[in-house]
Amino acid sequence: MKLLKKDKKILSKIKQKPYFTRDSFVLYKSDCMKVMKQLPANSIDMIFADPPYFLSNGGFTCKNGKMVSVNKGEWDVVSNFRRGFKFLNYANNF
Repeated sequence: MKLLKKDKKILSKIKQKPYFTRDSFVLYKSDCMKVMKQLPANSIDMIFADPPYFLSNGGFTCKNGKMVSVNKGEWDVVSNFRRGFKFLNYANNF
């Protein structure tokens, strides 16, 4: 299934080139907030985004019988609880 003409028009509004495309599937590897702001209202059926959940806290968990770090990287660390809450609330109500 190929992209429809109307879909191509919508996606042409995004300044960044897609990371991957196949048939009617288009994937952007980017800050989802920046990409979504470029889209017309009610123009997309689904957006899959994996926001930071701020679970990196220096702790450990048990995985496959071994103790492993829960730290995912600097991008997953929240320096301020209010800022983290504001980000997640904004992302869920975009």
